[in-house]
Order: sequence, then structure tokens, then C-alpha cells
Amino acid sequence: MRPPPWLDYAKAALAVIAIALLGAPLLGQFDLANIAMLFPLAVLFAAIRLGRGPAVFAAFLSVALFDFFFVHPHFTLAVSDLQYLLTFAVLLAVALTTAELVARLRRERDTAEARAEEAAQARLAVESERLRNTLLASLSHDLRTPLTALAGLAESLPLAGPPLPPAQAELAEAIRAEALRTHALARDLLDLARLQSENPRLRLDWLAVDEPVGSALRARAHALRQHVVTLDLPDELPLLQADGALIERVICNLLDNAISHTPAGGRITLSARTSAGSVSISVCDDGCGLPPGREQAIFERFVRAPHPPSATPAPTGDAGTGLGLAIVRAIVEAHGGTVAARNREGGGACFTLRLPLPPQPELPPPEGDGTEAGR
Repeated sequence: MRPPPWLDYAKAALAVIAIALLGAPLLGQFDLANIAMLFPLAVLFAAIRLGRGPAVFAAFLSVALFDFFFVHPHFTLAVSDLQYLLTFAVLLAVALTTAELVARLRRERDTAEARAEEAAQARLAVESERLRNTLLASLSHDLRTPLTALAGLAESLPLAGPPLPPAQAELAEAIRAEALRTHALARDLLDLARLQSENPRLRLDWLAVDEPVGSALRARAHALRQHVVTLDLPDELPLLQADGALIERVICNLLDNAISHTPAGGRITLSARTSAGSVSISVCDDGCGLPPGREQAIFERFVRAPHPPSATPAPTGDAGTGLGLAIVRAIVEAHGGTVAARNREGGGACFTLRLPLPPQPELPPPEGDGTEAGR
């Protein structure tokens, strides 16, 4: 706890008084100018240890005590010889200059130290992030092979001999499903570590919005069979310059999230819009919605409410772990875009990713255009 400010001024006063007591026995043995040179020591001490304010206070107090105790007539502030005014002025100037220089050096020292506590913290944060990504990549890479083998073995159990009893067959299928789910989780950990690296590699290409949307819908066709899917994609949407596989992954993850939290028979709407300089793609559902005030927190950790009793079970994947949405944000931000979540007025949630819209490429003219007219 920092001491009160008045304590620093009291220490500065004690330092000046100590100098005055030290110089008292020297009165009559040394010239007054030599005794006066002792007082800047108190100012120097105050500037180094106490700060600029106490040092300036010590400078003025030094002049006052020097006049009061050492200049004739003693024990009064009156001056009998005007030449001492020059002595006072020089003493005050030296003391104030000393205080200012030391205070400046002290500020520069503090600034340099602060820049060094910040540089060290920045280096530590970078190293910690690099170590975290390396561990995630190593862990997920080492897990994927045995998990794939485990899923294959569980799948081959019914084929290895006589038909399994229903209970054992169900257990083998559960082992296979959990192995595949954990494999997907390891894959997502690896992808997240790659996307959060300093220079994520994107394979940018020109693509129409309906290309990743159509691919994602085909990939999730089986999981969407119990839901009503509505598409709202206007004609003549501009082209995106993006990594098609990653954008498809984003839409798949958002569809997985909507499927996991929408009861059977519920509606899932996938729409796209253009605005000034950007294209927005939204995946909305009429499921359980998001906790109020926690919309953006879901991209850090999955916090949506559990399924209602009538909901279909969550598909195998990472929708319930939060990694799917974290990957969504990482991919969109790697493309220079943003992603947001909100609750719909009629119930359910809506996730919208906004990607920057680059200048559109010049399309070649239709084949044969203008050639016949010139003949």
C-alpha cells in the first residue's frame, strides 16, 4: 500500500533539516557559499527517493533554512546584505534543476521498466500460445489414428462371426459412434490450432455463395431429413474470394448446431444478403434459443440450453462441445470477417457470418459476342 503523499513531504523536510544540523557546526569555519552547497544533497535525495513534488518543496525549504540559520542576522528571514540574494537565487536554481533532472531520469527509468514488464508479458503470451497450439496439434494428431482403428474394429465386430445379440450389437455401435465423435473432436482441435496460428494458410478462390451452401446441405442431408429446410438465396449474388472448403466447414458447423437444438419437424433457414462491402450468410432455427446476454459467449464456450424432451438426439460431432462454433469464428476471422449470434423474436437462434466483398473480377464476354457484327 502506497504511503500518504504528506509523508513524502515530511521526509523531504527531515532531509533538509538534517543538512542544516550538519552545517551548523561548520558555521564560522567555512565560507557560507560552501555550506550552501550541502543543501542540494537533500534535494537530490528527495528527487531520487520521493519524487518531483517533494524535491521542489525541499529546494524552497533549503533556501529558507539557509537564510534563517546561516545568514546574518540569524533566526530571521531578513537579509542585511543584498549579495546574499544572488546566493539564494543560485542555490534555488541549482536545487530546482537537480530536482527536475532527477525526476526526468526517474520517469524515463520507470517508462523503460514498464516497456520491458509489457515486452516480457507479450513474449510470454506468444510463447504460451505457440506451446498451446503445438500441444493441441500433437495431441489431436496422435489421437486420430488409434480412434480410427477403434471405430473400424467396432464396425467389423458384427462381421467377424455369428450375428451378435442385440445388446452386444448396440454396444458395438455405441463404441463406433463414440470413437467417430472423439475422432471428429481431435480433428477440430488440430484445425483450431492451425487456424489460430500466426499465419493460417487459406486457399483463396472466386466462388459463388451457393457453392459452399449446396455442398454443406448435401453433406448434412441425412441429419436434416427430420427438419424443414428453407433456402433464401437471391439471384445474382456477388462472388466471394474465400477458401471454399473452409466456408463449407463453417456452414456445416452452423447446420450441426441448429440441428442439435431444434426439435424434429422444426424449421432451419439458410439465407444470404449483400450490404455495403460485405456478404452475410445466416443460419437460423426455431429451437431453444440462446441465454439472454450470452450470445457472443457461445463462440468461447457452448452455453445453449439442453434439448427439450421432444427434440431429436444430437448428431455425432462437436456441436455440444463448443469447438464447432470456435472453429466457425476462427475461419471467419481468418477471412477478415465477423460472426455474430442473436435470438429470434419468434424463438430460436440466428447465426450470421459477414465476409468482406472484394472488387468483382471482370468476366469474359460471352463466346462469339461482337464477332459477327465486325464481319
